[in-house]
Amino acid sequence: MANIRASKVNGGRRMRVAVNYLGRKGGGMVYAYEMTKGLVDNGCDVYAIVPEGIENLSMWKELKLKELILVKTYTDRVSFVWSSFRFVFFDLWKLKKHFRDIPIDVCYVPMLQPWTSLLNSVFKKSKRITTLHDPKKHEGCSWLRTALKDIATKGSDQLIILSDIFREFTVNYFGVENHRIHTIPHGVFDYYEKMAVYNIEPMKAQTNFLFFGRIEPYKGLQLLVEAYARLVQEGDDVSLRIAGSGDLGELHDLLSELKSVKIDNRYIPDEEVYQYFQGDRVVAVLPYFSATQSGVIPIAMQAGSQIIATDTGGLREQTCDGKYAILCAPTVNALYEAMKHVASHYEQYADMRSSAERYVHTLSWNVLAQKLIQVFSD
Repeated sequence: MANIRASKVNGGRRMRVAVNYLGRKGGGMVYAYEMTKGLVDNGCDVYAIVPEGIENLSMWKELKLKELILVKTYTDRVSFVWSSFRFVFFDLWKLKKHFRDIPIDVCYVPMLQPWTSLLNSVFKKSKRITTLHDPKKHEGCSWLRTALKDIATKGSDQLIILSDIFREFTVNYFGVENHRIHTIPHGVFDYYEKMAVYNIEPMKAQTNFLFFGRIEPYKGLQLLVEAYARLVQEGDDVSLRIAGSGDLGELHDLLSELKSVKIDNRYIPDEEVYQYFQGDRVVAVLPYFSATQSGVIPIAMQAGSQIIATDTGGLREQTCDGKYAILCAPTVNALYEAMKHVASHYEQYADMRSSAERYVHTLSWNVLAQKLIQVFSD
């Protein structure tokens, strides 16, 4: 009963929440779905507005939502301009008319998208709550996308950050008072385990390193490749799998010269994600130059993979000061030393892996949604 009472507003009716999420795929899509499910399970009346092309649409349709509203979005840069005109001059008018007689208490944005502030305008009288995944701009992010997201962030009444380490930056950069910022950590993505298929050949070296996720400059893949090259040159029985879309650039030539390397340079569908973290002595490596929190970490924890991460951004906080992962500086030499040590002393970290697996299950979406509802109620 406590959860139901927490999701009610003055007058005793259930809290009405509009979920504004316009992404189509990736970790943000899963985060939005899980948080929305948590809100529903905790007694909120949820009106979810998502793209008609969202990849997990069938799962959204299974939620006990008050209403699921599908909108047309863009699929690439070319369609962005025309789709934006249509959204502004047609779709927004329809949505405003639709919600004219539905008093929405909270407009919740689980992850920012370029059209977020436009859709927020439908709910001018509602409290606006936004989860800010990346307070700091990542290298390679366009100025337009950054500007549009900043507008939505500054127009929010309350902000959710995933790591408390970014609180001061968020206060200073966005001009938001400290009391309007709340920290709710990233949840466990058991979503991937539930739908897992196994259709890739496992790597068969003594130690199998994995880089998973979209290939972007700030993720430091070049550090990992150079550190791995040193291990190979020394004759270590290791392998490296890179799974994710993005431009490998000059790394492609170096990787082609290294043994025991497998590259799946494509977008990885949700049902295929979990299998990459399964297998003998899989070590997930996050060689990032910067980070808030990473969705890769809870997946690796849940799968029982060893984790090596650079000590940057919110990764230390996400791994509880390195209790659940090996942390190192974001340099080739530091990463090499960490990889070398885990390859030689893998069993030494068995307790770390077991503790991480137990810990990640405390980050259930139901509990995190209760914390979110408390922010709604403040």
